[in-house]
Amino acid sequence: MSINYNVVNLLTVKTNIMRKITFLLFFTLNFLTAQTTYNFDWSYGTPDQQIEIEVGDTVNWTWTGSGSHNLIVTSGVETFDSGYHTAGWEFSHTFNEVGVTDYTCTPHDDMYGTVTVSSSTMSISENNNLNVRIFPNPVTSNFITIKTATIGIKNIKLYDINSRVVLNTSIDSEILNIDNVSPGVYFIQITINGQSEISKLIVR
Repeated sequence: MSINYNVVNLLTVKTNIMRKITFLLFFTLNFLTAQTTYNFDWSYGTPDQQIEIEVGDTVNWTWTGSGSHNLIVTSGVETFDSGYHTAGWEFSHTFNEVGVTDYTCTPHDDMYGTVTVSSSTMSISENNNLNVRIFPNPVTSNFITIKTATIGIKNIKLYDINSRVVLNTSIDSEILNIDNVSPGVYFIQITINGQSEISKLIVR
């Protein structure tokens, strides 16, 4: 039987191109849905704010009405303090930790709220069992912490936005060294015992 190697090579090239397009489309669509900014007023008329967001989202508060107010954490997984300001001031905070953060205006007991942060929609799990948490994210240091519900060796691949693997390693701890990774947006795949989860990672 005669084999046309040119046809075989062409089909192989087309398959590889389609895989790359699928990879990029998949991550691009998810990237566009991530990192939402939520805008809220901060004044005497905003008691008991209940804000539900996802990891990587930003909350922006704008001082309205009269008086001088601050916005400070009273308990929770994140910390911030806006300082005291009057109407027109804006304060933003990006939430990178899953959990609950309570905040208030120190001199005004009727101004308070809660931000509840859930896992990002960028975290796409095949089996939904790893429950990956990566922090800090964005990262400005040489290390990130990777926590998972499943215990075992973490096989890690880091992809850039062109689907190139820029890091391929395994760790048996929660600390990953990214000293050689350039600033940019990446997708990190963590695999433990055959279960995989992919999340977005921003390196600054």
